[in-house]
Amino acid sequence: MTVLTHPRMSPKQAKAETIHTIVRGRVPFLQSSPGLGKSSIAREIAENGKLKLIDLRLSQSAPEDLQGLPMRTVINGVEKASFLPFDTFPLETDSIPDGYQGWLLFLDEFNSASKSVQAAAYKLVLDRMVGTYKLHPKVAIMCAGNLQTDKAIVNVMSTAMQSRLAHIVMEASKDEWVDWASQNGIDYRVIGFIEFQPTKLHVFSPDHQEMTFPCPRTWEMTSDLIKDLPDVSNKVALLSGVIGQGYAFEFVKFCEEYTRIPKLSAIINDPTKIMIPVELSTRFAVITMLMACVDVQNVKKIVQYIARFNPDEAIIFYRGALNRDPKLREVDEVSSELIKVMKFVNSN
Repeated sequence: MTVLTHPRMSPKQAKAETIHTIVRGRVPFLQSSPGLGKSSIAREIAENGKLKLIDLRLSQSAPEDLQGLPMRTVINGVEKASFLPFDTFPLETDSIPDGYQGWLLFLDEFNSASKSVQAAAYKLVLDRMVGTYKLHPKVAIMCAGNLQTDKAIVNVMSTAMQSRLAHIVMEASKDEWVDWASQNGIDYRVIGFIEFQPTKLHVFSPDHQEMTFPCPRTWEMTSDLIKDLPDVSNKVALLSGVIGQGYAFEFVKFCEEYTRIPKLSAIINDPTKIMIPVELSTRFAVITMLMACVDVQNVKKIVQYIARFNPDEAIIFYRGALNRDPKLREVDEVSSELIKVMKFVNSN
């Protein structure tokens, strides 16, 4: 039997289609391998849409969390039982919190929930009800979970649920991650390593034997652990517990390249004559160091130096530098050199 692979989207595409699905009144189900930022996308959607985020992990929930707790009530003199919903869920009688336009109910680890919890979620997702109570009309719902093929803790959903969700499958994108990293203070050595070894951004095997693996989440953690440390040669053991032993060794060895590159002050003092490294890994190290250090005061000198690199290397510098500080584009020398580089790249 042939197993069909669902089309994959980059994180930016997946986020856009998730928003589109929500706006159209449907429920998206965002799926990916672990560590690619599904929760981050939910937070960004909530923040950008001025929605109060309700983060509910279904793998840690019981059916009554979604249905409500049974209570005794009296109706027309007759004792009956009904379900009282938790305050987790905004109901139609609730007021929208100040500063918000509604809520985003984020049902994370959706397909890791037990069968009984998935059955309880059916009414919540499809009927927009908690027990006998209706959700507020300004509640948007988004689901997320890991891929079944990744051997994560996943329970197959019923076909009734499957056919009522918009399935969006996401994969890592090196270019999008580097753009994000440049804008969010990720250590330039981490960015340099991923530029040099793009396949190492996300290395996930369902059968991996190590405690962890490289992914956008663990590379961000790596950055947090080494930032402001000029020497990371003694961090192999620590980083092995973040990205895996082999990748930690490779990364630390790459960081040694930064001890071989010209100093920033030397480049600025003599950009047309200071040496250009021969080794490709060292060239990537120089480029990413300059991406992190460029500003409006030194950019003209740095552009002169970068002009001596190959255009496909120079474009890495410009993409990272302009993502970090878009105002650099207003410098004439930057605009003119960028046009030259882009013409070469587009022609090839």
